[in-house]
Amino acid sequence: MQVPKPKVRKKILDSAIDEFLVVGYRRASMRNIAQQAGITVGNIYAYFSGKADLYETIVAPVMESINSLIQIEASEGTPSLETIADTVTAVFLENKKQFLILMHNSAPKYTNVRGQLIDLIRERLIIDLLPKLPPRAQDPLLAEGLAVAILEGLLNIFHRYGGDEPRLRILVDEFLKIIFNDIDTRFK
Repeated sequence: MQVPKPKVRKKILDSAIDEFLVVGYRRASMRNIAQQAGITVGNIYAYFSGKADLYETIVAPVMESINSLIQIEASEGTPSLETIADTVTAVFLENKKQFLILMHNSAPKYTNVRGQLIDLIRERLIIDLLPKLPPRAQDPLLAEGLAVAILEGLLNIFHRYGGDEPRLRILVDEFLKIIFNDIDTRFK
């Protein structure tokens, strides 16, 4: 029996990350992953029980960070939108490809992660934003629409920032400022 080697395991993980990122979980092929890693398909199974196990290993660090953020119950005193955006940005920067895989090319078990982030942002908007609006605009559907726009906007910035981390942080900060520009003064 062959002893697992860290270099081979890393090649498998790197190849799987690229495969999941490009074609998504459903279309990912163990054969393609093996070919990219320069090993046989059977050798992958010496390290991972299957595609789902491989996927879970890849997204585990991102899920751990996102789960801690999602578990926060929206109420007074929970993190601000800026803190949520900063945390999501930090998670992205720690595991860029894995984060994008989870957000766009997810396995069935993880398809709700994106929705959970939207829910967290929506709840924060209901607490922070809606009370500042005129009564006719205090509709939770407005908060939900904004939450979707905020997450999609962040994901777009993550995709296109060009690897320049200071630029990314500035873009996220400015994005939120523009979205919430003059909320306090506009609706008094």
